[in-house]
Order: sequence, then C-alpha cells, then structure tokens
Amino acid sequence: MKRYTLKKSTRADKRFEINMGGMLHNFGSDVGKTYIDHKDEQKKKAWTARHKGDKNWDNIHSGIYHSRYLLWTKPTLTEAIKDYEKKHQVTLINQTGIK
Repeated sequence: MKRYTLKKSTRADKRFEINMGGMLHNFGSDVGKTYIDHKDEQKKKAWTARHKGDKNWDNIHSGIYHSRYLLWTKPTLTEAIKDYEKKHQVTLINQTGIK
C-alpha cells in the first residue's frame, strides 16, 4: 500500500503539503478557515458551489482536489483522512498536529 505524508506547508501562502511518493502538493489558504475549522454546513455548501467548476476539481495532483477531500468533506481532519485513505487505497500519515 502506498504511503503519503500530510504536514504543514513550507510555502508562506499555503496551510498544508501532501507528499505523494515524491510529488508534493501544497493546498489550503494559510489565512482562511475550512470545514474542519468551523464545521458550518452552509459555508461548506457555498465553498463547494464556488469551486466545483474549478479546472482541476477532479485531478488528484492539484491543490483544489486535496482541499476538497481533506478540508471540506468531514468535520475533522482525522475523519477526512480515513475517507481519503479508503478512497485512494493509501496510508496517509498525519504530521500536522491537527486532529
């Protein structure tokens, strides 16, 4: 099984970085709040409506994809990671310090 690593981004404008076997993707605004922060269903629906037409919405090698599946699907990062692992048949190691 593949192993990916999730950690805080080293980029000044991004919140997280996922390492997919040597391919790095930074995602999530470093100043914005996401569903894992506020757990507000209305904001989640608004975010999804605003971004579902984005160019790389379904591209696993894009920031919006990882924002979608890790920051905007479940109320906690732990729950989102479990779903992500199941969907992609990977182990995702959380090194962010966020549950």
